Amino acid sequence: MSTFLIDDVLEEMALEGKKHFSPHYVCARSGIADLKFVTEHMLTHVGRKLRVYFEVECPEGDSDYAVDSPLDIVQEQRQCHICGINYIPSPEKVWIAFDFLPPYVEHLKKKLKGQPNLPLQTQ
Repeated sequence: MSTFLIDDVLEEMALEGKKHFSPHYVCARSGIADLKFVTEHMLTHVGRKLRVYFEVECPEGDSDYAVDSPLDIVQEQRQCHICGINYIPSPEKVWIAFDFLPPYVEHLKKKLKGQPNLPLQTQ
């Protein structure tokens, strides 16, 4: 499997302005089925290209709120802001999500502007 393909997909997504995405999305877009491989590679970019956070899921499957770490989840009764159900959050019911760091997006935009327009080659 190629980490280059994952990096290419991430670069495209950043230039498209994609926000709030999961490793599942990157798998689907890259055609790589190994979710663990993609997730682990994406985690190597945290702090340089990506920000990672975790979405806490209510019992109805809604994404109620986000935390920086599953360890930040307070296990006290709360009401889901989407469906209104009362529940106690669980560190086992989280989804990993990513966003691009603004300096990375700006770097890509500058890099893209600096590339000369290459003529199309026809045969």
